[in-house]
Amino acid sequence: MVLILVSLLLAAPTVADDVRVTFLKGKAIYVSPNQKKYLLKKGMLLKKDGLIKTAKRSILKIQFTNGSTLSMGPESSMTVNHEVPTKPKLVELIRGKVRGAINPKIAPQKGFDHKMIIKTRSASVGVRGTEFVVIYNEKNHITSNITLKGEVDLYKKSDEVIFEDLREELDKKGRRVKLGQDDQILAMEQDLKNYRTKRVPVGHFAGAFPSYEKAISPVQISDHQLLALGKNKNLKMGMKGKVKRSGVSLGPLKSPNSSLVPEPRKSQRLDKNEYNKNQNDEGVRHGGHVDLNTGIYIAPPEGAPLDKKTGKYLVPDELGGVDSETGEYIPPHGVKLDPLYGFKYDESIPKDRNVRENLEKLQNLTGPFYQQMGKALEIFKEITRLDLYAIGNYRFVTNALENYYGEFRKISNEDTMLWDLQGVAGFQLFHNEDWLIYPKASINWRYYEDYQENVRRLNQYTGMLGGEVHYKHSTLGRKSRLIFDLAFTTRYQNYRKRKIYDFYTEDTALKVTERLNLNTHNTLALSYQVRAFHGFQDPDHGNIHALTLDHEFELGDTWSLLYGANWSYRDNKLDNDIFQIFAGHLKFKWRELLPKTNLTFGYTYQHHETRKRANFDHALYYKADVLFQRDLGQFWKFNLLYEYDRQRAYHVPVGGERRSFIRQSWGAGLTLFF
Repeated sequence: MVLILVSLLLAAPTVADDVRVTFLKGKAIYVSPNQKKYLLKKGMLLKKDGLIKTAKRSILKIQFTNGSTLSMGPESSMTVNHEVPTKPKLVELIRGKVRGAINPKIAPQKGFDHKMIIKTRSASVGVRGTEFVVIYNEKNHITSNITLKGEVDLYKKSDEVIFEDLREELDKKGRRVKLGQDDQILAMEQDLKNYRTKRVPVGHFAGAFPSYEKAISPVQISDHQLLALGKNKNLKMGMKGKVKRSGVSLGPLKSPNSSLVPEPRKSQRLDKNEYNKNQNDEGVRHGGHVDLNTGIYIAPPEGAPLDKKTGKYLVPDELGGVDSETGEYIPPHGVKLDPLYGFKYDESIPKDRNVRENLEKLQNLTGPFYQQMGKALEIFKEITRLDLYAIGNYRFVTNALENYYGEFRKISNEDTMLWDLQGVAGFQLFHNEDWLIYPKASINWRYYEDYQENVRRLNQYTGMLGGEVHYKHSTLGRKSRLIFDLAFTTRYQNYRKRKIYDFYTEDTALKVTERLNLNTHNTLALSYQVRAFHGFQDPDHGNIHALTLDHEFELGDTWSLLYGANWSYRDNKLDNDIFQIFAGHLKFKWRELLPKTNLTFGYTYQHHETRKRANFDHALYYKADVLFQRDLGQFWKFNLLYEYDRQRAYHVPVGGERRSFIRQSWGAGLTLFF
């Protein structure tokens, strides 16, 4: 009677594919959309979307009306979203592991390629009529998939998305569970059509690892583990049978962690900039074991023998084996596999890091200076949430001139050397799922190494204080942002040729930007900016209005296309003149031209015009530029650049200021991304 009453409480009128508990060992709970908790029992029917959790040493199996099943391992949490029958079922695996068996006779819903999508923090997994095991470890954020029958699609999310998700959760002091099959399922279907998606065939493993740019190519797992997992329909865990080993011994291994894919990150939580250095992951040997707790792949090491019949290498006994009944990986005796540190002989598990522990790490850094500096920056980043961007270039230019709010003037026709230094700092003051408050500041210094008066007067220092407010929302299931950017800028310039920086001009600007992620490789930004400026060297003042469109589109695994357009309108109150600019640019980015090396090149066109003809009527501006960048470790990039630009001005009054010019620029420098 009690069981019937609880089932009625959970039920609601719907045509959704219901969920029934068909197997339960231990303890599991169901959390309804209104946050009520129910202790699950075998035979219970769940009609509403909800959160399911299993306790320690507990396993649970649920079955949908269409015959598909999901089995949860111990200490696992997932949401089950199934109320909308016209969309695929959506499962968010928050932690732990799940084994699925999807009915191959049921066709996907109209307009979709997958019958079920499994979402984790680091991956999207699309399944059809297939059997699989998916693991997500919340400490190392690894998502791993083993396909037992059929095929599974695996897409690795960008580190930017993972990193932001972690910060949101930390700021709101807990994970907010989201239920429903809304537009996010459309976004995940698009993810799974991305060229970075890996299709994982039967008997193979593939993983989505933070710091890797994409999921690794599928790798065949050992026959022992594949056979045992195929028999383990309910995902039973723990020692149930004998440990199956290869019987091969290579002797003591000098560095057992080098056999782990990925290699342990140790104390690093997540690095959003450090991508996989080896883009070609075909070197991962087949025949290894997958640890069902950490998601790590234990690969056969160098020197492991190859079984010519199966094409798989054999894992030596020194790296452990698998349970013959459950398929669970069993490490060597006296050793455990830690999700962050890899193989450990010490049974203590490191606690979650805090500020005090990070400060202690700073005091105990060892190794070469450059390694200590890199580690110190990582820890400092974790503590402060400070973002830094700095660039320093030393150039040779064939024509020094001034850029006054987009207008090129004070043209010298003199060759000179130029120091161009810029730094931007931002701080994530508040960050949750909906809002980001981001104070920021910047400085820019341009210094010409030339004692000609008409060149020296162009030396310039610019400072900015401001802040951004981001409203994070969703457009067609994709993360989008509405950004309000307020900035106060002051520019000093050696305007009077007295070798000092005279107080020259200042402005206040408000910029509103809508940034849309149309899909995983298609980003669009639309913005409007208004600026009020005032000059102190001369009484010029007025307003500037600007509209901008920027679009970045990835063309496959190697190329990116960047293009955009801009219109700006400057209203000078002093002389009742206007200055308009219509601009467009088209650029291509060649990623991984060489290891850790990118090449960007493109073309810019602008049309300038004025209301009065005091200086000129209109001008045409052209620019071609090339930028070569190579990664130097985790935070630095080396730059080589070349620019060629030219302006043709028409109807310049006799004796008027020079407006036409040709300029070339060669330079080299460093860029810091922190």
